[in-house]
Amino acid sequence: MKLLMEKWNKFLNEEDNLHEVKGGARILKKRIRQIVDNNRFLSHLVPQVDKKSIKNLGKMYYLQFSDQFSSDHMKKHFDRSSAASIWSLPQEQVADLMLKVMQQKPTKSVTERGALKHKWLNVDTGQQVGFDSLKKLDPSDPSIKMEDDLEPFGMTDRVKDWSVVSKVAEDNGYELVTQEGEPYTEQDLANNAPSFIRQELGVIPGKKEDNPTPLMNVVVAQIGDVNGKPVVSLMSAYPGHQPIDQAGNDLTNKKDFKDNGYYFIKGN
Repeated sequence: MKLLMEKWNKFLNEEDNLHEVKGGARILKKRIRQIVDNNRFLSHLVPQVDKKSIKNLGKMYYLQFSDQFSSDHMKKHFDRSSAASIWSLPQEQVADLMLKVMQQKPTKSVTERGALKHKWLNVDTGQQVGFDSLKKLDPSDPSIKMEDDLEPFGMTDRVKDWSVVSKVAEDNGYELVTQEGEPYTEQDLANNAPSFIRQELGVIPGKKEDNPTPLMNVVVAQIGDVNGKPVVSLMSAYPGHQPIDQAGNDLTNKKDFKDNGYYFIKGN
């Protein structure tokens, strides 16, 4: 009886390792599809969950969807006319590099706004991957100037509840203004007027094309787990510096960059 139980426990342990048992890929796909279906942001992608899109990276499963670079905040890094840092590699090569980076230990794992995020920040790939729109300089550098910047706040294009919009702005310390620079109001939202985040930035003259970079960043969200192994999906990936403060916290508000020695390259 004892031997029988030992064999049964061994079978259960093997069953947990889904890639090592017969039908494991099918079971894994079923479980991950359920996780995606239960996620209100990703449920429309359930048909894309298959053997090809599930990437086993050792410590986690990454869902590599075919449209992973289609959102505006991802597309801008492939757009040569964008003011952001841009990739010098095609999407296929960026996707391959991301998989290699994510097999390393994350720089940090942190819960932000209810989501557990795993981040690989300022990873040196050992090759040129893009052009960086930022430079880290001594604050006393005479080439640095301060300028007001108006960054489009796309949330008001999608969300028409002023209580939600104003809370997001307040929580993030955003100063919302109209295209004319006037304070953005509930009436502006009702009139479908575009909104902008006004921030004072530190800028230096130059072109980002003269500032090649080997650095890249990947941020994923954990959406569930299979037998304790995280299942993650992409939130963001971009080349160049991810500004951090002296405590190692990554900075998300551009207005904070100058206070930590990061300055935007801006052509004359």
